[in-house]
Parts: sequence; C-alpha cells; structure tokens
Amino acid sequence: MAKYPNFRIYIILCLPAAGFRYIINIWGELMRISIGETLAGLRKAKKFMQKDVAHRLERYGIEVSAKTIHNWEKGVAHPNARQFLALCDILGVEDVMWSFAGIHKGPYAGLNQPGRDKAREFIALLSRIEEYRDDTNAGLGQQRHLRLYDISVSAGTGNYLGESSYEIIEAPGYVPDAVDFALRVSGDSMEPLFRDGQMIWVKEQETLGSGEIGVFAYSGEAYCKKLVIEGGAALLRSLNTKYEDVSIKEDFGFKVIGKVIS
Repeated sequence: MAKYPNFRIYIILCLPAAGFRYIINIWGELMRISIGETLAGLRKAKKFMQKDVAHRLERYGIEVSAKTIHNWEKGVAHPNARQFLALCDILGVEDVMWSFAGIHKGPYAGLNQPGRDKAREFIALLSRIEEYRDDTNAGLGQQRHLRLYDISVSAGTGNYLGESSYEIIEAPGYVPDAVDFALRVSGDSMEPLFRDGQMIWVKEQETLGSGEIGVFAYSGEAYCKKLVIEGGAALLRSLNTKYEDVSIKEDFGFKVIGKVIS
C-alpha cells in the first residue's frame, strides 16, 4: 500500500440526482460530497451570481429564480435532468463524471490540463473542416433568421445607435421565440453577466420595469444597462460596480428599444 500513496479506487454508490455522491476509497472510507457544493464552486469560479445563472437558464427555456439556485446549492432541492444538463453547459462542465463523481472518463481521460487544452484546440480546428464536420443535428430545433446590428451597444461609455445597418444571421436553436434581433456588447460594465463582444438577444418593446435589463437609446447613444427607478427618477445602472449610474433627463431623448432576453 505504501508503494502507491496516490493510488485511489472509487466506487459510486449514489447518482447526482439524489443530491449527493458517495464514494469509497481504497481504505474503505465513506465520503459524501454535495452536488450542490460542486455547483456552487463551479458558479463562483465563473464569477457568476445566483441571479446570473437563473438569467442564463432562460435561454434554455428554464425559468427559475435566484432562490431556486440557492436551494440547489444548499441541497434543499435538486435540479431535474434537463435543468442539470443546462447548468453543466452554463458552468462550462465538459466532463460530468470528473466534475461530479471524481472519475476521469471520455476522450480527456489520461490527459493533464495542458493536454486537455491542446485537445480542445484540435477539436475546434476539425469542426471548421467540412470533411470532419457532423451536421446530424443541424435540423434539430427551429432555425430562425434574425437581424444582427453591426454597431455594439455600450456596456461602458455609450455608442451611437442611429440608423445602424445589420446583417441577417441564423439564430441558434436555444434562442427564445420572443427574440427580435441581436446586438453585441461593447465594454465591461455589465460583467459578469455580459462580457465585451458577447452577442445578446433582444425582444423589441417600448417599456421595461425597474430592475430589468434592456437596450436603451439616450442622448444619441445606445446602452445595454439595468433600468432602475428610484424616488421617481430613472437611472441606467451597470452590473460592474466600478461604473457610475447614468441619470436620465427628460430633455436628452430617452427611449426603451427592447428587453435583453439572454
């Protein structure tokens, strides 16, 4: 035994759906590891708040509150299979068995982190080559064509919207039916929810409630911000606290362009 101090044998006794995984190591020790704790650790590594995860689940057609995310992480409740798979996608889980059961399986088994990174590079390269691309799932889901405007909305200092031109793109299958067009975010003031260069999906509407994230035209510029109404005053607020609020004044031309869906 002393000859192999780092050797372990694990036996899975309980699946993730039960909220915990139980493993026995070679010394016969019973270990209980919370699936909720794993989800919380993955979320924090991404620098997401619980409400950020709830918002991202909307693009999968899953509507839950930040409180639900909290309950999952505390083990009070557990996500169903569909919710769990969506969470894995959002949190960047590529090897479910490793992340939630401590077992290396699949194409990355036996590779260290640099090896895994190199494998991902090769996969990305091969996916761009027609000869190796698998289009089996290309017809799944309803594909739609949407406008992608060529000007970014600011998540920082603001950009002019005006009569911007656009291109027509094919929206991924997960994009909700309510979405009318797409834009790209510029700047970091909406991090960690939206990052610089990220594409966002917008539903056209003329009004928003306090606390909702939308796209706004103000003083000749376009913004992606959270609308906050306090004491009768309207503000455009960033999620990144290093940015100050943008105060809305009546004489500067303010308009709600739409609600950010994802």
